Parts: sequence; C-alpha cells; structure tokens
Amino acid sequence: MNNIFRTVNLRKFYEQTKSFALQDLSLTVKKGEFVGIKGPSGSGKSTLLYILAGLLKPTSGEIYFKEQPFEGIKNKALYRRHNIGFVFQDFYLYPNFTVLENMLFPCMQRLFVPGSIIKNAERHLESLHMQDKRNARVESLSAGERQRACIARALLYEPECIFADEPTGNLDSQNAKNTLGLLKKLNDDYKTTILLVTHDEMISHYAHRIVHIIDGSLKKE
Repeated sequence: MNNIFRTVNLRKFYEQTKSFALQDLSLTVKKGEFVGIKGPSGSGKSTLLYILAGLLKPTSGEIYFKEQPFEGIKNKALYRRHNIGFVFQDFYLYPNFTVLENMLFPCMQRLFVPGSIIKNAERHLESLHMQDKRNARVESLSAGERQRACIARALLYEPECIFADEPTGNLDSQNAKNTLGLLKKLNDDYKTTILLVTHDEMISHYAHRIVHIIDGSLKKE
C-alpha cells in the first residue's frame, strides 16, 4: 500500500495557552487503512485531524499527502472537497433543513446543484438506508439517523478519506456499533481511508490499528 498521509516531527503550539497540542508527532497512514486514534481529552487527537485537513496550520514539522509536500497545496478548500469527508460527534446539521438539503448545502450556496451531485446524494442515502428520510427535517431524526445523514454527507464527493471526530460520542451502544460498522463497510468495500478519533473501546474490533496520542506525542507501543 502507498502512503496517503505522512507527518514528520509535527508540532502545534498555541500562543494563547502557551502549550503544545502536538509535539514531534511522526505518523504514516497507508492508503485504504482504517486507523483509530485514542488518547485522553486534550491530548491533540482532534488537532491532528484539523491539521491534516488543512484547517489548522502546524507550528513546525512536515506533512506529505500522497508523498507530495502539503505546503504545495495552495487551495485547501478544494483539497478538502475532493479528498476528505468529515463526520463529527455533534453532527453539525442544519436543523431547519431536510436531510437532502443538508447534503447539498455547499452546492446550494453556489445557486446551482449539478444533477450528478444530486444522484450521488440519493445513491449514498439509499446505501445507508436513509432514502425514505431524504425529505425529513433533521429535528425529526433519531441520533442514529442523524449520524447516518452525516456519513452520507461526508460521502457526497466520493472522498478518498473520512475524518471522524468522536462519531459515536452522542450515540447509545447499539447506534455506536452501527456507525462503526458502516464506516468499516466503506473501508472494506471502497478502500476509503479512515482516521477515527475516539474514546470508544469498540474501535479495536473495526480498525486495522490503533495509535495512542499522549500529551501531543505518539505513545510508543
């Protein structure tokens, strides 16, 4: 397998708190891997995802995407759209919108939604057994349905990677298991690379490997 992400001595320092979120973190992720990221709250797990997504800039260190220097990617928004889908603990769905409108919201802002994108959205809703909820407003959905809607939204542009930040944090044990199972199926069927931040012990049954971040550094196993 080829590398999709590689970091070398990655550091992130916050001036406000005078503290390091990441310290000399070196990590390699292979294309098609399902990697669970564990560690105490505040250890730097989410910071790592946001840096790899281009939402935060590291203080120092090197990042490579498909072995190309990350700093060479000038348009980070376009990079995210084509390569990364996000799934969050708090869903971040617009409550007054339908499931389909939530999926298509970025296109709606541009006042034009290509037919191919609508077909993609409906196909992913069907694969996640959410087709009958396409016109349902978010506030009418259960927590498990909301997370499935988030996964469908993350898949809209057929990304190579999914970054999941505590996706089971607001779910009961059965819905947590269902969510992890869906992500595992995406990984198995489409070789989607998955980086999943979690405290959930069930992750050991789904991820190819688990890395632990303690105080901003990888824990040596």
